[in-house]
Amino acid sequence: AENYPLVGPGFYKGRHYTTYVPDINKLKKTSANEDLEKLLVQIIETVEAESLAEGFGVAPAYYYELAVLYRKLKNYAKEVSILERFSRQKHAPGVMPGQLLERLQKAKALLEKE
Repeated sequence: AENYPLVGPGFYKGRHYTTYVPDINKLKKTSANEDLEKLLVQIIETVEAESLAEGFGVAPAYYYELAVLYRKLKNYAKEVSILERFSRQKHAPGVMPGQLLERLQKAKALLEKE
């Protein structure tokens, strides 16, 4: 186990947000959509708090997972909302921020078709 402090930026319920990946994967496999949504929202809030405190970009993967869940549930308004929230954050380097911003445009188009 990693020797993380139990509190501080990036921590949710005494665990660093990166340690929740197995929990997220398990919830995805069991289709526990409500629990998955709640956990991802909490982790996104944690990621944003860490980003503000440390000054680096947010981890985009959690926004992506939540956007995928909302698309699966055909909740395009929530998908647009979480992707717009991501677009307002400081972004980490890499290709995923650009992919999420592209996904936002597609989600807006789906929402308009509804």
